[in-house]
Amino acid sequence: MAKLELYYWGYAEGEPGQTIEMHSHDYWQINLGISGKCIFRTEDGKLTAGAGDLVIFPPGIRHGLNYPEPYLSYSFKFKTDHRVKNMVQLIHANDFTEGISKAIKTIMETTFPTKFFGAMEGAVVLKEDRYQILMEYFLAGVLETLFQEESKLSGQLSTVYETIASNHGRYISVEEAAEACGYSRNRFNALIRQQTGMTAKDYLNKIRLETAQRYLRFTSLRISEISAEMGFSNQFHFSDFFKRMTGIAPLQYRKKSIQEDSIAMPD
Repeated sequence: MAKLELYYWGYAEGEPGQTIEMHSHDYWQINLGISGKCIFRTEDGKLTAGAGDLVIFPPGIRHGLNYPEPYLSYSFKFKTDHRVKNMVQLIHANDFTEGISKAIKTIMETTFPTKFFGAMEGAVVLKEDRYQILMEYFLAGVLETLFQEESKLSGQLSTVYETIASNHGRYISVEEAAEACGYSRNRFNALIRQQTGMTAKDYLNKIRLETAQRYLRFTSLRISEISAEMGFSNQFHFSDFFKRMTGIAPLQYRKKSIQEDSIAMPD
C-alpha cells in the first residue's frame, strides 16, 4: 500500500454566494461532504458535491469553488506516492462513502486532539505529531480501494464512454459493455461495484444520464429531439428515465442549470 503523509485536517466551510478563485496546489486533497452543497470548478467543467459525496483532487489540478448554499465537509490535505489517473474524482454518496464518513468520525473523535475540534481554519500536522498515524493508514486504504483496478480498468472503461458517446447516449447492455472491456459479465459487474459502489447497469445508466445532462445544459435541442437522438422510443420514456435518475424532470434540470451558469465564474 502506498505511503501517505497527512499535512492538514479540518473542516471545509462555505457560505452562500462565496467564491474561491481558480488555484492549484502540490498536495492531494480529499473533501467528504457533511452538509450542504458545493460547486467545484475545473478546467474540464463543473462538479456539484453534496452531503456524503467524496471529492478527490490530485496535485496540480486547477480548481475553484462556488457555494450556492451553506456547505461543510471533512477536509484532508496530504502527500502520497500513490499513482492514479491525474483527474478529479467525484464519488456520489453511497454505502461506501457512508462507511468512510463513519470511520473518519470515529478515528478523529478517538485519536485526534480535542482542542482542534470546531476550529474551521483546520490544524496543520507537524512532523513530531503521532496522533494522525491511524488516519494516514485509513486514507491510504481508501485510495487503494478506489483505484486498485484503475490502471487496468481506465483504458477499458474509456471504451464504454466512447461507445456510448459515439452513439449519442444510446442504450448499451451490460453484456456489450463487458465484452468491449474484455471481461465476463460477472467479472465486469464485480469490478464496477468494487470501484464505484454501483452495479454495472446503474453505472451504464449514469454515463447515459451524463450524456442527457450535457444535451440539456449545452444545447438548445427540444426534449423530443434529445429523446430521439438518444434512442428512446418517445420523449415520455426519456423523461421517465431522467426523473428516475435525478428526481427532477428534464425541463426543470435545464432551468436549474441556466440559473447555476448565471453565477459569475472568474478565470
